[in-house]
Amino acid sequence: MMSIGSKFSGLIKPLNINSNVRLNLKDSQKITTGKYLIDNVREGYSLIEKETLMKTKYLILTKNSNETAKKAIYYIHGGFYTEGLTTTYESFIYPLCDLRNDIEIYLLDYSLAPKNTYPTQLNEAQDVWNEILKKYTPNDIIIGSDSSGGNIALSLIQRIDERLFPKASFFISPWTDMTCSGKSYFNNYQKDITFGDVNSKLTKAKLIEFKNSKMYSFIGNANRDDPLVSPLFGNYKFFPKSLFIVGGNEMLLDDTLKIVEKIKNKGNEVELMNKENMSHNFPLYLNFIPEANEAYKKIKDFILESF
Repeated sequence: MMSIGSKFSGLIKPLNINSNVRLNLKDSQKITTGKYLIDNVREGYSLIEKETLMKTKYLILTKNSNETAKKAIYYIHGGFYTEGLTTTYESFIYPLCDLRNDIEIYLLDYSLAPKNTYPTQLNEAQDVWNEILKKYTPNDIIIGSDSSGGNIALSLIQRIDERLFPKASFFISPWTDMTCSGKSYFNNYQKDITFGDVNSKLTKAKLIEFKNSKMYSFIGNANRDDPLVSPLFGNYKFFPKSLFIVGGNEMLLDDTLKIVEKIKNKGNEVELMNKENMSHNFPLYLNFIPEANEAYKKIKDFILESF
């Protein structure tokens, strides 16, 4: 979820979500919540840090109640593999605990690029998935994700035997194509306030620079068209019930539209929310824009209907 300037430097810049809203993400995103959430647990909830035998880190958030946990949401955060959990996720994850009194939220705290490259994060995601399966049946688990977390989640589901698929899955602005083949990279470059530049068009030279920027460092020596690196190129003969949410102004718009089309053409149940004039990961900005609240309600309804 980091903003990339004209030189794709990774610096946070002012963000125009729409004509009515301006905010600067520097203060709202740069504090990592791994420590922040542990130090600032909301009243009425419990949050614990965990580590698997393979040393994969994750958090479990639960609402204090007298009911035994029966359902789990496994959420994999975004940040283009280079940013950890940020304070943005605090307002996003807590209300999910309020949907029912028997839900646990699992948050993967994966190792970051560029120090750690593929398949490190995917292996860690599967490690925690296996940990969750020790307590829950697949039918009691929903996988959620955003951005690079969507990349991990889609690749994880491809790795999982279809007999062990989660009950459902939802994806916010998933990053699915490391080859940048979509027309939306060019068509939305001057609209996308997260990665684009309103003052210039995207050229082939700029696209090459973009593909070689830090945000792609997680790839390491892997092939960009590997379906576990670019989930867009997966088969999707089998896939769990799913919800995809994307902003109409995203450079990554086709990353979502193409994969939804593949899933639908294989006869799997999939729903799409393509919100006009919205940019990357807009549902996470609950305190800033009404469209985020609308998308978040869609996610909560999807979870309740799926469980």
